[in-house]
Amino acid sequence: MQTKLTEGNITKSLIKFAIPILIGSCLQRIYTLADTIIVGRLLGTDQLAAVGAASVIANLFIDLCVSFTTGFSIVVAQYYGANDEKNRRQSLAATYFLAAFLVILLTTVGLLLIKPLLHLTRTPAEIFDFSTQYLHILIGGLICSLIYNLLANLLRSLGDSIIPLVFLVISVSLNVVLDYSLIKYAALGVRGAAIATVISQGFAGISCLIFCFFKRQIVHVNRKDFVFNSSIYKKVISQGLATALMFSVVTLSTLILQTGINSLGTDMIAGYLAGRKYLELFMIPGAALAMTAGSFVSQNYGANNYHRIKEGVKQLILIGFTWAAISFVILFLFAKPIVISVTGKNAAIHIIESGIQYLKIGVCFFPFLFVLVITRSSLQGMNHRKTPVFSSCIELIVKSLAVFVLVPFFDFLGICITEPLVWLINALWLFPMYLKYLKRDWK
Repeated sequence: MQTKLTEGNITKSLIKFAIPILIGSCLQRIYTLADTIIVGRLLGTDQLAAVGAASVIANLFIDLCVSFTTGFSIVVAQYYGANDEKNRRQSLAATYFLAAFLVILLTTVGLLLIKPLLHLTRTPAEIFDFSTQYLHILIGGLICSLIYNLLANLLRSLGDSIIPLVFLVISVSLNVVLDYSLIKYAALGVRGAAIATVISQGFAGISCLIFCFFKRQIVHVNRKDFVFNSSIYKKVISQGLATALMFSVVTLSTLILQTGINSLGTDMIAGYLAGRKYLELFMIPGAALAMTAGSFVSQNYGANNYHRIKEGVKQLILIGFTWAAISFVILFLFAKPIVISVTGKNAAIHIIESGIQYLKIGVCFFPFLFVLVITRSSLQGMNHRKTPVFSSCIELIVKSLAVFVLVPFFDFLGICITEPLVWLINALWLFPMYLKYLKRDWK
């Protein structure tokens, strides 16, 4: 059921809303981790590296779907917080229309750019065909990702974080079973991993769609809601573009960084992937806190509850710091068995050591990461779109410099310190900007 985040106890509202998002984010990472572990154990280092090289490109298009729909949902949340029923419905209709256009465009462009992007990222010749197979299936099934993420983001913007989780649980379970079956018994290789992902995402999306049709009137629209209201379309498009631009620049910067990783060879790609997948797992609470901040701030911004915004963001950052301390202890104590769970015990020692190095350096900078993602989402919810986009441009610059400076001079260590440097720089200026805009809007 949807929840008004503009009323009631702040701590209770945040925890109640964030926990399903946290569980869902964990499950999403678990099934990408399942892909990695199953491919690494059953297919070997080359195909593991192929999935790693291809995943960065696939994420560019998947993140565009997620970020556009996230931006669209901010407008819906603001009208919901303001109790403006007419504009809420019209913003929903605009969101559905724009999402349909978006998925057609991204799928077409993505399929055309698979090989050029693989060449651009210097994907090694020995894994090029495997990466191509993987990407054709994932990008061809982009509509499955869009349907689920569109409905999930809309439901969260209206205060319902439980229903998206319910269907995601089933989807993740299905994905793990299909992963193992299609690779082990159907002998489909990396294609099996991609097919399993598309089928499971499609199941989650269609199930959520059917449920919303019968049980969630709040996301329903009718023909008269599809009237062209230039003011609403401008808001929806500008929020969608700003969020998509921010995330696409971030993903593009990661794509550029991947060229530096690829230049170090297949073994380093495998080591990086082993460390990266688990570091992403420990970063999940940050993503959940950022999504919570986005919905919480959007609704309260629409309702002009600035004191509530200030207190809510402060509590989210404190939660982030607590998790950063826990993550530090776990990863420093258990880094080696964690990496070996992906690479296997028989992997070369330098592959395992590179994964451990990546984990330990990254986790030291988690406090800055959590400040970054929470304040960035809060600024978006307050309609300050340019600042988050500028932060992503800083990330692009740093990662580009890393490929041409840090990697040539420091090899794999250059890769390990690049993202922590991005988190540090952005956190140190984004948080003061958030305080400045909050104070100005409050007045």
